[in-house]
Amino acid sequence: MSKRTIGLIVTVSVACLLLAGLLWQSWRQPYADDGVADAARLANNASTPFVATSAPIESRLPEQADFALVAESEQLRLLADPQTGHFQVESKSSGVLWRSYPDPAGWEAESSGGVWRSNLLSPLMLEFIDASSSKSQTKLSNWMEERGTLAFERLAGGFRVTFDFPVSGFRVPLEVRLAEEHVEVSILDEGLREGELSLLNLKAYPLFGAAPSDGRDGYLLLPDGPGALARFDANPSQDKSIYRESVYGDDLAFYNEETNRSDAKMPIFGLKSGTQSFVGVLTGGEAYAKLFAAPAGALGVNNWITAEWQYRIKFFQSTDRRGEEGFYTFSKERFTAPSRTVRYYLLEGEAVDYPAMAAKYRQYLIDERGAARLQPQADGIPFYADLIAADLQQGALWDDYIVGTTTAQAQQILSELEQAGIRSVTTIYHGWQRYGYSSYGGLLPADRRIGGDEGLRELAAYARSRGGALWLGANYALNNSRRGGFWNLNDGLRNLSGTLLYDKLPNKDEEVPMVSPRYAVREAEGDLAELAELGIAGVLHSGGIGSGLSTDFNSRNRASREQVLQLQRELLASTRQQLGIAAAEQASFYALPEVTHIHRLADDYSYDLFVDEVVPFAQIALHGLATYTSEWGNLRDDYKSDFLRSVEYGAYPAYVFTAAPSETFRKAYSVWYYSMHYRDWLDTAAAQYARLDEALGGVQDRFIVDHGSLAPGVKRTVYEDGREIIVNYNTATYRGESYEVPPQDFVIREGGGR
Repeated sequence: MSKRTIGLIVTVSVACLLLAGLLWQSWRQPYADDGVADAARLANNASTPFVATSAPIESRLPEQADFALVAESEQLRLLADPQTGHFQVESKSSGVLWRSYPDPAGWEAESSGGVWRSNLLSPLMLEFIDASSSKSQTKLSNWMEERGTLAFERLAGGFRVTFDFPVSGFRVPLEVRLAEEHVEVSILDEGLREGELSLLNLKAYPLFGAAPSDGRDGYLLLPDGPGALARFDANPSQDKSIYRESVYGDDLAFYNEETNRSDAKMPIFGLKSGTQSFVGVLTGGEAYAKLFAAPAGALGVNNWITAEWQYRIKFFQSTDRRGEEGFYTFSKERFTAPSRTVRYYLLEGEAVDYPAMAAKYRQYLIDERGAARLQPQADGIPFYADLIAADLQQGALWDDYIVGTTTAQAQQILSELEQAGIRSVTTIYHGWQRYGYSSYGGLLPADRRIGGDEGLRELAAYARSRGGALWLGANYALNNSRRGGFWNLNDGLRNLSGTLLYDKLPNKDEEVPMVSPRYAVREAEGDLAELAELGIAGVLHSGGIGSGLSTDFNSRNRASREQVLQLQRELLASTRQQLGIAAAEQASFYALPEVTHIHRLADDYSYDLFVDEVVPFAQIALHGLATYTSEWGNLRDDYKSDFLRSVEYGAYPAYVFTAAPSETFRKAYSVWYYSMHYRDWLDTAAAQYARLDEALGGVQDRFIVDHGSLAPGVKRTVYEDGREIIVNYNTATYRGESYEVPPQDFVIREGGGR
């Protein structure tokens, strides 16, 4: 090589270094955001080629010196590292940091090796498959493991970074923006690129807020049941299991691993470590998310929890008409959403526990989702009387019709409830459709054997005259009657392989066709005007609407999981507009605020070995915004303790009744609960109603502001007006500083104080 050539190379190299230095200094200096310019760049992003602004990355922690301020609010600063794409959020008042990567102080203790070591360091980890090969296995990779590059850009309120994976060929753009009390991370599907490989899922900044146990008071918050805590283990072992569950439950169109865990009804998760914590709220794309949590010892020395965004899911490709023969593979088309967003609300100081996390989520429901504070009922707390009209059982030649409660008998039950001192009764009438509870589809008109439509009209009027209301229980997710023009070949729910899906009656060997979600919504929407004419005040949905989401691959009614979510929300909003109340049994929180009552809301968790304690996160977030009940009072597993839990959780009473003796339904196909005759429970229900009204009557519209343990087996719930309810589950009296709580009982203390 000649000296002239060498000199030219040196000159160009020096010029490049000087230019890079100028760009770096200009990026580091204070700046004035140009929102218009940012918007223009984003609008043109789809056609903008990727130009790396970083060299291929080594697997490493970020350098503190590389972080620079990119945005700030009154309380927080957002700092970013353009070399690794990592970020920090700093409290202005205390200097406390929330990092998107492991705390460097504890990294030396990290024993993970191989790809998992770089997984824990990387801002992105992902799973993929080579769909062109039937023998391909899923593979796990991350941006640092592949020595990726990135393009970095500052935006108003934050930054945008596009990660390029040179080995697997993926390109993933995301944005990080700061608000007053939270930082928001969004993955942008529009700019996501795949090469020859197919993306299955990815995690963005999975170690955000992660912390080792090392003697700290901390826990992972999981949406298991009403909420559950997995506390930090001071001596973590290497055989810990992980938590991985779909937000809003499984999608029936795909393969789902069977577990004993409850569905994740809430799009939330959290982590507390010492005097700081965060609660993550999935605010976009949550229909395509799982929650992934690993306690210390499972995957590294840190406790961590994150969203795992799904792009493809395994399904069973059947090769016969019955769907019994076939093989497992992955969907070819990937799921898309406008954005996949997690909002991290950051807490520090004394108020960092799950009640404070739930308060942040409640405020999100108010500010972003339009939830509003309830109007209290002056005549007492609501009482929910589920009345079973009719069901079917096996007969000699054909099914026998069992009458449980006619509309006239329902009026008599309401009269006797009132005489017993139970007020504000909401009657929820089930099995009123033709052939009763086990008959699905074409619900209207009501069966004449229990009173017909005229009986419903009279019952609705009677309920209103007593200060209550009549709702109808309805399940539009199944159809075994073919009424309403339903034909399962055209209108049934199909999985990705095209197989029709069925459910079974609890006490009969009969497969019931599952209904396409679009068809179900159309049928429910079509009933609203007639229900309004009958004077019905609300619908309690069960079986799917308001509680579960499944993709439908029926070509006549095709709908994605995200589309099903939106369809259900629109139906629930129409129900509120035309009737007054939209309610759902065991509702998922995507139904809020359209749903203003959740029936039989879970108050216990899955008893997974992963979990240490159940907490009423859902009830803290909901109380004062929506009404809710726990399990029916006459179906409780532990009669006394479950009643006390209703008091602790602020849940209103609900019972399931029939006018007929309980043994009438002993062989029923669906309703075979063992003790439903209302007169057997009248005195008990009245006594519990009186005590619950005493505890909750004055706080119907009040938020729960604190909750916790005063001692083993002693719980304390605090409302925003200062009222405390202290529940003693023990068999011995609990003695506080100036009060006593009898065994297996509760006391009410006005104005606070311990």
